[in-house]
Amino acid sequence: MAQYRALQDCYFGGAYITAGDTVTLPNSFVPPGALDPLDSAAVTAFFNAGPQLCGLIRAQWATQFVAPPVTRWVSGPGSNQVQLTGLGSGMVTSGLLPSLP
Repeated sequence: MAQYRALQDCYFGGAYITAGDTVTLPNSFVPPGALDPLDSAAVTAFFNAGPQLCGLIRAQWATQFVAPPVTRWVSGPGSNQVQLTGLGSGMVTSGLLPSLP
């Protein structure tokens, strides 16, 4: 099982998750950018899901503060490469970050 922190209000597997809450999901779950991985199983799943933007970092229906993600995709180290920061630092792949519409 992998642990994540929700960066925004989410709905997974029939459950509503409020931004800032911690959720445990199966290792087979493909995490979206709206989740911040908190353990090695979550970081591996996040890396395998590929580069993605984290989207808005906010609670929609609550006043709870939501901190920015610790682990996120950033550009570098080489051209046409992206890597993870935080718990996934050093995990590099080829590709580009998606752009905002």
